[in-house]
Amino acid sequence: MGIDAISAFVQFLLKYNLSPENRAGGVINGSIMGLAMLLTFTFPLALVAMFDKSFPKYVRLSALFSTLGILLGMWGNQSRGSWLFNGLNGALITLRYSMFNIRYILVLLVAMIGIGLIFVNKPIYAERFQSTFNTTTNGSNLGRIYVWESDKQMIMDHPVIGVGPGLWQKTYREHYKLKKETQDLGHSHNNLLQIVSESGILGLIGFLGFSIFVIFKSLKNYIKTKNPYDLSILVGFISYLFLFGSIDYTWGNSSGIRIFWIVMGVMIQLKIDENNRVV
Repeated sequence: MGIDAISAFVQFLLKYNLSPENRAGGVINGSIMGLAMLLTFTFPLALVAMFDKSFPKYVRLSALFSTLGILLGMWGNQSRGSWLFNGLNGALITLRYSMFNIRYILVLLVAMIGIGLIFVNKPIYAERFQSTFNTTTNGSNLGRIYVWESDKQMIMDHPVIGVGPGLWQKTYREHYKLKKETQDLGHSHNNLLQIVSESGILGLIGFLGFSIFVIFKSLKNYIKTKNPYDLSILVGFISYLFLFGSIDYTWGNSSGIRIFWIVMGVMIQLKIDENNRVV
């Protein structure tokens, strides 16, 4: 991810193969939104590995490289969502580890000062970030709002089992698309709405039941043992499925969800190995 993110930054600097909005998707997977959701997923994991002294030194150095690379990638990718959610995650994780090492507060202060200087010297970035909360004139935000209005009606018409897995786009275009939605979006841009639209309340109960189990089990284990693997599962799960998943359909992104499950599986296995060593 560090390498892919750096490639997006270089792509942005060279103005090579950018989107009409001058955004870079990186040379490895090339998808602008795909890269944005993975940057949001991996940034907090890199911070945990960088700060936590239970990891070997070479892992922490790799995490440092990835963290810096992801920051550059966020610049090249220009995703307002990744800026917002990674800023939130970065502050919380840094504050958490500053309880063990007060010097980590300096990292947070330097990052805040750096971001502030960029916004002051490049007002275009401050304006882009502010547009995150513009629900009246920003086309990207309005497109999502219009789709969510259609989702509401779709859910009311098919509340129990939904319209069927994989049938959202067809059903939306044939029966629910609003005339003012001109972007012809292919999904709900929201995990929960997409799931309940396609699978109804039954599907939503299953998804939330599974998610709540994972989150609370990881939180309980982390409070008890303070191991970085449960923390990584916790922040990774929330970041990918519920933070960025509130503005995009991350659950249905084939490349993103594969990487998500691989990383989650690795963290679970590392936690098992750690428990076996303790025993």
